[in-house]
Amino acid sequence: MALISSAFAEPLASSSRHALAPLAPQGRWVVQLESRSNTYDQWYDNSGNLHALGSELNAVSLDNAIFPALTLFGPGASLGTTSFSASTRLKRAQLTLGYGITKDLTVGIISNYGETKTDTRFSVRNGNIGFNPLFNPAIAIGPANFPFAPVGAGALAPMTASDINVILTNPAFGYAYEPIASTKTRGFGEFIMGVLWRFYSGSYGTLVAGSGLRMSLANNDNPDNLFDVPLDDGSNDALLQLEYFNDFGDLLDVRVMTKRTIQFKDHVTKRVPAPGQLLATAASKENLTRNLGDFWEYDVELGVHTGNWRAAGTWHRYIKSRDSFVSARGQNTAALSAFTDIKADQWRASVSWSGIEAWQQKVIPLPIIAKLEYQKTYKGRNMPKVTDIYMLLTTFF
Repeated sequence: MALISSAFAEPLASSSRHALAPLAPQGRWVVQLESRSNTYDQWYDNSGNLHALGSELNAVSLDNAIFPALTLFGPGASLGTTSFSASTRLKRAQLTLGYGITKDLTVGIISNYGETKTDTRFSVRNGNIGFNPLFNPAIAIGPANFPFAPVGAGALAPMTASDINVILTNPAFGYAYEPIASTKTRGFGEFIMGVLWRFYSGSYGTLVAGSGLRMSLANNDNPDNLFDVPLDDGSNDALLQLEYFNDFGDLLDVRVMTKRTIQFKDHVTKRVPAPGQLLATAASKENLTRNLGDFWEYDVELGVHTGNWRAAGTWHRYIKSRDSFVSARGQNTAALSAFTDIKADQWRASVSWSGIEAWQQKVIPLPIIAKLEYQKTYKGRNMPKVTDIYMLLTTFF
């Protein structure tokens, strides 16, 4: 531990004291544990207006525009009007492990494990078309074996949420989805191998460059489940980052970061909805060539530090370009690409405590740096209105 102590022998700038860029001392390791939790129940549309999550499935009349077979019963025929709401929560634990090749060059890995959960509430009411009790789903649908009949015929009851799930899940109706229900997904997410290089440190501040390769270990979005939320987008990426830090003395510091993510082309199985179609059929499912849009991230942070404490406010912007999909069968994939360009503005507040001095004075057994962050989206396009809470612990050995 004496070698680590010598690395912190000189007075530390706020960036090093609070591990803003987790560079390791030469010949030693840095370890960072992060716990992240976020929740959302609202979504920004393409114009930046807020809607309840899943609002496209709420107050929908299940008429012949959704189920063309209902045309047989004339105008106004409907299985009912939907009531739907949802909320999503993500919890993730992330481990960062870096080794100091020199005092200015650190190589490392990042891995994480998480869980997403979406709670759904679904019902249907006021339908005038119900299930035909004589319908046999084991044989083909036709005039002699039709699944629907007017409510009241033979005391036929209106559709319920369970009945709608039968339509969505039974292959005889052509959809073959999993039931509308709350979902939970857990597992490993992304794995990143990367390097941090502090290539300038002087009277005008510090510059740190970073690069890495990101590989996704998460399963792709399940095309048969309307409500599962994957742990990440399932793509493999290249990452480039530049970070500037300047400590203005006894009180103030500033940090500016820009990050570029280049997403590689891959293949993914998805359903392909026709333009304007709410529910894509099982027959539309195809292994598509996918090219997710690249994105930029920016941070501008002002910090106030005194002793071993630091508080900061950060403005964060995220901009992603449009996704593209190519169908070998010639299906029109425009609906999959629509509204996939993303923009988000977020603010973040954080407070951190550095235990390096306490460790040097043998008050604590390790040089621990603890940080708590709260982040909230205040403006966006084609993305959820997310609230994040982060807790980070950093140490060296």
